[in-house]
Amino acid sequence: MKKAILLFVVLGLLSGLSYAQEAKFNKWSLEGGIGLTKPFENFEQGFRSATPDFLATELGVRYMISEYFGLKLGLGYNQFSEADNSQDFTSDQYRVDLQGVVNLGRLMKFESWTKTFNLLAHGGVGVGKLEYDLNPNAKDKVGILLAGATAQVRLSPRVSLNIDGTAMSNIRQNLSFDGTGPGSEHNLGIVFNGTVGLSISLGKNKSHADWYLRENEAINQIDLKIADLDKRVKDLEDNTASKQDLKKTQDGVDDLSKEVDALKDKLDTPPATYEDFLKKMVNDGYINIYFDFNSAKVNQSSVVSVGFLKTYLQKNAGVQVDVLGYADELGSDGYNQKLSEQRAQAAAKLLAESGIEQSRLNAVGKGEDTSVDKSSAQARQMARRVSFVVK
Repeated sequence: MKKAILLFVVLGLLSGLSYAQEAKFNKWSLEGGIGLTKPFENFEQGFRSATPDFLATELGVRYMISEYFGLKLGLGYNQFSEADNSQDFTSDQYRVDLQGVVNLGRLMKFESWTKTFNLLAHGGVGVGKLEYDLNPNAKDKVGILLAGATAQVRLSPRVSLNIDGTAMSNIRQNLSFDGTGPGSEHNLGIVFNGTVGLSISLGKNKSHADWYLRENEAINQIDLKIADLDKRVKDLEDNTASKQDLKKTQDGVDDLSKEVDALKDKLDTPPATYEDFLKKMVNDGYINIYFDFNSAKVNQSSVVSVGFLKTYLQKNAGVQVDVLGYADELGSDGYNQKLSEQRAQAAAKLLAESGIEQSRLNAVGKGEDTSVDKSSAQARQMARRVSFVVK
């Protein structure tokens, strides 16, 4: 466990230079809810609805384009009935709607303080029909504008509890909610729904978009916690901390250990051994050596990466590694190919000088890295690197 924590300390220090990983989350979910409703204002004299009224139901399918934005196609049903001091009536409203969904929890960085709670916002348009027991021949077709918010509680990797509040405006509602009169002068009906339900993730991945945290973002969160722990440790060393601070620090270490294990378990193909875990992290691009512009000299900031790889190779004597050099897109293809080869050779030489057999290192120049935005100076810095593939 301590080795795993040490590894992620290193990865946290390097996270600012690592590549963003391909997002792998479930995009589809089925959602349903049941609850209470309340129609407002649009009633004839002598009629009013219960507060709150029962029943409101909804069923939908949601597709998340990214962790932040998505679309939802929904079906809904409301039944309105009389309050105790009202004349009897029953009316039914049916609707189909299309809404945009925003993952507010991710935008507001909820992951920095919770993995259990989340918040979604949604809004869109729909069409509906009202049917009235007191006026069975009337079929009131309306347009609908709706907006709301959903508080989520994560129950399992695939199931979330949803608590939703939604406001709807019926446009061109020709009759009152009781069905006995012409309704409001503006032909509007206002409805509030409050429902409780479930969201069920569909797909082969372990996490839904609502809760997905890219590996590099997860490491950044761990890095922040490491920094906080480091400050606490320094306070302890300065003898300025109390026993309560010591316990808090130990609890922080324990929590960090659990997060590291959770991140390890999140990998799509969990490694069988600790060494396999390290190998996957190297091959996934978390360990890189970087170079300055037009240079084949290893950047001083990459010494930590060299030390990590040296230790790994020393402990796994039968392992060989491809040393892959890259250049940014500035300059000619031929020049950049040669520069990438020089960088791969420089990294291999440094590893050999640190005690790794030259026969275990295969230096290969890969030329230009075209995956980054060449107009960005910071992105080009990420392209000027050597990556590794452990065999």
